[in-house]
Amino acid sequence: MIDDNSKKKAHQSGANSDFPIAMREGEKIVAKGEISLGIFWKPFAVFCIAMLFSLVAMPLCYFLTLVAFIYFIFILILKSLLLLVVTNQRVFFRSGMIKVDTVQVRIEQIESVEIQRTLTGMFLNYGTVVLTGTGSRFSYIPYLANAARIRDVIDDMLYQREKRIAPDQPTA
Repeated sequence: MIDDNSKKKAHQSGANSDFPIAMREGEKIVAKGEISLGIFWKPFAVFCIAMLFSLVAMPLCYFLTLVAFIYFIFILILKSLLLLVVTNQRVFFRSGMIKVDTVQVRIEQIESVEIQRTLTGMFLNYGTVVLTGTGSRFSYIPYLANAARIRDVIDDMLYQREKRIAPDQPTA
């Protein structure tokens, strides 16, 4: 049975319905992904186009403003659903909107971590963290403002694991 202290610790650590009720023994959060405000660039661009059309065609302006508003709400919901948490034992991912994909990967099963950046991502300072696990499984979280930090934390943990598994051999 789970006691109240475990539930409080899980809640304080940012846990939600997709996370286990309590962290494992000795497990602590090392890094959390921060979703960039750059995620809102597309509805903003549609709204700017709508304002340009207000000079020429008001009905089109109204329509594009409505599209921008609906797109903004969609992105707001998506921003609340995207999640990445790195602990000293596991990595938690949650992505998607229609099909919400929740992934929990042990550090031992991660083969590589990389960052993908689009041109817009470079200007607005966000990236997509892509984890490749054992086999061909890969997971990604887009629009991370601290993508480089997340990659560095996971990469450092992978390096420390390799260092423990195969200590340095003297070279001849």
